[in-house]
Amino acid sequence: MKKFSFLFALSLLASAIAFSPVKAQDEKQAEFERVWYDTCYTKKDVEKCYAQSKEMLATYPKSQYAPNAQKIVTNYETNVLLKKVNEKFQAALQAYYAAPDGNKLDQLFAAGEEFLKVVPGNHFVVGQMALAGAHGSIGAIYKNLDKVKGYGEDALKLFESSTPAEGWKQEDWNNLREIVQAQINQFLGFRLIETKGDKAQAAEYLTKSTMVKNKDGAGWKDPNNYWLRVGIYLEEYQSLRAEYDKLTDEQKNGDPGKELLKKVNEVMDSKLIPDYARVMATATKPETKSLYDAAKGYLDAYWNYRTKAPEKSAEFVKSFSADPTVASPAIPVKVEENDPVSLQGPTSPTAGSIKLSSGGGGAPGGGGKAAANGGGKTTTTKGKAAPKAAPKKRKR
Repeated sequence: MKKFSFLFALSLLASAIAFSPVKAQDEKQAEFERVWYDTCYTKKDVEKCYAQSKEMLATYPKSQYAPNAQKIVTNYETNVLLKKVNEKFQAALQAYYAAPDGNKLDQLFAAGEEFLKVVPGNHFVVGQMALAGAHGSIGAIYKNLDKVKGYGEDALKLFESSTPAEGWKQEDWNNLREIVQAQINQFLGFRLIETKGDKAQAAEYLTKSTMVKNKDGAGWKDPNNYWLRVGIYLEEYQSLRAEYDKLTDEQKNGDPGKELLKKVNEVMDSKLIPDYARVMATATKPETKSLYDAAKGYLDAYWNYRTKAPEKSAEFVKSFSADPTVASPAIPVKVEENDPVSLQGPTSPTAGSIKLSSGGGGAPGGGGKAAANGGGKTTTTKGKAAPKAAPKKRKR
C-alpha cells in the first residue's frame, strides 16, 4: 500500500511538471524557433524572416538563436530595408522638385519619416526635408509652416558643426550645410512675418541668412532675404510716419516734429534705401525680375525724395553688386532732417504681395539624386557630386 501511494504521488508530481507554466512557455518558444528556422533557412522568405527575427529578439532575447536573429536584422536593415527606403525617398524628392505641389511635399515628408525610422538623424534626409519644406512655404504652395519649422530646426542642429559627419566629404558637407543655414534661417524669418510674429527676430533670422556666403549665391546674394527684411523696415517707417502725420503744423515745426522726422529719415537712409538697392543688386535672374522692378520703383521714390539726384542712384546700387552685405555708402542727402514738409515716400506693398523666388528645380545641395549604397560614395547629376543619401549605419 505504501509502495502504491509513493508511485501515485510520483506520477502526480510528474504531471504537475509536465503541465507547469514554465514547460508551456518552453514549448511555445521551441515552436516559435522551429517556425523561425523554417522561414529563414528552409523557405528563405526574406521579409518574413526579418519580421520574425525582430519578434524573437523582443520576445525571446535569451534564445540560443538570438545571435543569428540579430545578424539577420542587422543585415536586412543595413542592406535590404535601407535600400528600399532610400529609393522611395529619392523618388519622392525627385517627384517634388520636378513639379512642386503640397501633396508631393507631404509624400516626401512621409518617405523621409520612413527612412529616419531605419537611420535616425540621417543628415542628408533631414536636410533635404527641411529645404523642400522651406522651398514649398516660400513658394506659397505649402501652408503648414509649423511642420516645416520643426524639420528646419532639426536640420540646423544637425549641420551646426563645420566638422563633417561620419562618411561625409568636407566639400559635400560644406555645401549642404551652407544651403541649410541660408534657406532655413530665411524660412524662419519668413514664417514670423507670415504669422505676425516678432519682427525683430524675423529680421535677425534674415540677417543670419545673408551672412552665409555660399559659392552659388545662397544667403548673401538671395534677393528674397533683402526683400523680406525691407518689408519689416517698411512697417517701422510707416509707423513713425503715421505718428508724424498726426502732428499739427505747429508740432511739426516744433521740437516733437523735428525729432520724429529725424527718426523717419534715419529709417529711410539706413534701412529702406540700402535694402531696396540690395534687392536690385541681387535680383538679376529672370525669375526675380518682379522683385527687381518693385524694388526699383520704391528706391527711386525714396532716393529722389532724399537726394534730388536721380542720376546717382545707379552708382549706389552698383556698390552692392560684388557683395550686397557691405555697409551702405553715404547717401547724398539734400532734404534737411528738420524739414517739416509732408513726406513724399511711397507706400510699398507688403512682402507677401510680390511673388518670392523659390529657386529652380532639383534638390538643393545634391542635384536631387544620390546613391543608395550605404557608404560614402556618390553619383553625379549634371556634373555635380551629390551628397550620399544613406550613410553606412553604425555597427551595433
